[in-house]
Amino acid sequence: MRKIVILILAAVCACRLSARQTYAFVERDSTLYLDVYTPAAGNGYTVVHIFGGGFVNGSRQTKWDADYCRRLAEEGYTAIAIDYRLGLRGVKDVGLTNLSALENAFYIAAEDCAAAVKWIVDHATELGIDPQKIILEGSSAGAITALMTDYARCNGLPCAAALPTGWRPAGVVAYSGAVYSRDGKVKWTLTHPAPTLLFHGTADRIVTYKQIEFFSKGLYGADALAKRFEKYNLPYCIYRYTGLGHEISVGGPMTTDELNLFVEQYVSEARPMHTDITTRNDSIRPSAFSKMTVRDLYSPKRRKDL
Repeated sequence: MRKIVILILAAVCACRLSARQTYAFVERDSTLYLDVYTPAAGNGYTVVHIFGGGFVNGSRQTKWDADYCRRLAEEGYTAIAIDYRLGLRGVKDVGLTNLSALENAFYIAAEDCAAAVKWIVDHATELGIDPQKIILEGSSAGAITALMTDYARCNGLPCAAALPTGWRPAGVVAYSGAVYSRDGKVKWTLTHPAPTLLFHGTADRIVTYKQIEFFSKGLYGADALAKRFEKYNLPYCIYRYTGLGHEISVGGPMTTDELNLFVEQYVSEARPMHTDITTRNDSIRPSAFSKMTVRDLYSPKRRKDL
C-alpha cells in the first residue's frame, strides 16, 4: 500500500512539473521565450510573471521563479514567466550619472514585455486563457518592467507599441517596483492605468520606496505612486513593510492571500478602492537585502554573485 501511495505522489509531482510548456515569442539579438504553467483547476486569470535581477542578471527559470509560478498555478492562475533583455548587463557605470543606460534598460524590458503580451493575446485560444484577464506581475527589476509597461501604454510611449490595440492589463502587481518618468511626476495622459497592487519595504535602498528626482526626470517608488493614484482617484492597494528593505521583492510566495483579495475586489469586482496598509509579515524577514544599496548591487563582486 505504501508503494502505491508513493507512486501516486510521484505521478502527481510529475504532472505538476510537466505542466510547464515553453514557447518562443519574439526575436531580438537572440530568441526570447516564455514558460506557461497551466493550473489543474483554473480561476480564469493569467499572471505574467517578470523576474528580477537588476536588469543585469536573472532568469525566468531560476528555482525561485519557477517555484513561484508553480505556486501561482496551485492558486488557480495560469502563470506565464517571460524573458526580457537585460539592458544593464556589461554596463560598467550604473547610476544616476549614466541615465541613458538606465532609460534603455527600462524601455527595452517594457518593449519585450509588450511583445510577450501580444504573443499571449494572439495565442489565447490555444492557451485556454481570457486575454482580458491578464495581470502583469514582477519582482524588483521585473516590478519596474510591469509598472513601466502599463505606464507606457497609458502615455503612448514607443516601447508599448506592440500591445494589442485597446488592450489593458486586468491588474498590475509590483514587489519593490517603481516607475521612471522623463516628464516630472507620474501622470497618465491618454488613458487610466490598471488597478495596481504595490508591495514595498520602507527602508528599501535598491529600488526607492519614495522618489529620486533630477530635474524633470525621476524614479518613483510605491509611496510616490500611491500618492499619485490617490490624487487622480484611481484604484490602488499598497502594503508598506516598515523597516524592511529589498527583501520584499521576493515576497510573492508569502502574499498569495493578498494577491487573491486584490484580484477578487479590484479586478473581478472592479471596486474603486484606495487601500493603504502598513503591515508586517513574519514570513518575510530581514536579510542581506536590508542594508544593500544600489552601489552594492552593481559592484564587480556582487555581479559575480548574482
